[in-house]
Parts: sequence; C-alpha cells; structure tokens
Amino acid sequence: MSNMPPRANSLAEVFLSLLVTPCATCGRGPLQGDAARRVSGEGAELVLAVPVTCAACRAVSAPQFRLPHGIGADKPGSPGCFNPTPEPSTLIDLGQWLTLFRTIVHQAERTTDKQEARRLGLEAAQCLDEALKFYRDPDNDLPDDDAFWCETSRQRFRESPEQFSRKRQLELRARLPSLAAMEAAIQRAQQPPKRKWWRRK
Repeated sequence: MSNMPPRANSLAEVFLSLLVTPCATCGRGPLQGDAARRVSGEGAELVLAVPVTCAACRAVSAPQFRLPHGIGADKPGSPGCFNPTPEPSTLIDLGQWLTLFRTIVHQAERTTDKQEARRLGLEAAQCLDEALKFYRDPDNDLPDDDAFWCETSRQRFRESPEQFSRKRQLELRARLPSLAAMEAAIQRAQQPPKRKWWRRK
C-alpha cells in the first residue's frame, strides 16, 4: 500500500535516517528527532511517530514508520542492532550509509571517552555492513542503480564511482573488529569491576 508508513528495521535506523534526510520544507537540515510514540500495533508489528524539528528552518513534522521487528533490538543497555535481517535497508540508501559511516568515524576520532569511542566504533561498523548489503552481483565491484534513491547519493556516484567500490568498503570494514568483539568489549566495560580477591573490603 502506497499510504503505508516506510518500513524500518529498528528504532536506531529511524533516527539515523533523520540525520541524512533533507527537510521537506527548506531542503536543508539536519532533522532532529524527539522521543518516538506508538501510533498502533502490538508486539513485533508497530507503527511509531517521531516528532521532528528541522535545525535550519525549525519546521516541525511527525513522520511515521513501521517496525515489523518491534524495538527488541533497541533495548536499554544493549549496543543496538540497526538491521537484524540480511536484506538492505529501504529507509537509508547506499550513499547515505557511507555518509553516516564517515560522520560516526569522525565523532569517534574526536571523543576522549573510551566507552563512547567503542559504541561509535560499533555503529560505524554496522553502517559499513549495511552498505555492503547493497552489492548483490558478486561479479560487479560497483552497486546497481537501485542502491540509490537519494539524488545526492546518485550525484556522488556519478562524480566519484571509485568511492563506491565494493573492494573499498571491504577494506574499510577489515580495519574494524567484528561486531561480536566490539559488543563484548562494550558489555565488559558496562559491568562493575570485580573486587580483587585479596581485598576484604
């Protein structure tokens, strides 16, 4: 149905999409999302509305999103999973995932908080993993045209196709630890330090 809200794989994906979606009023942004509220649905099938304000023109809106998987992947205290499925996002295109990757890596490089740096590293790795889902033809190093639906992404691809090479994305991903290793490091850091055996108090 054309009037159905767009499908999101997680609440995290919803808020990431706002960072790379231009404002419908002024064409700029970024869009700043507030706490999501439930519109309909129970359990796994949810429809949420997110109050949004444009940072540039202050226009307000409340776009709705379908979450077929519910928000189980976004439980408080968990690192958060962007997309629990093997299918590429229908909310964020390939070019936007790569933009988010660069933005998050830049934030990670600037922070002095080790815990925050680990969390950002996990998010950056997931952005690349999501980008790689768009490369469906094993014999083609470049993505198909349907990997882009944002005009900014299409223009970047036309101007610098080498930036969208699958080999390049794999090389970037290889520099980062596995998701399991990063999640384990985050969980360890969240646990209170164990008392030394030789300390009685």
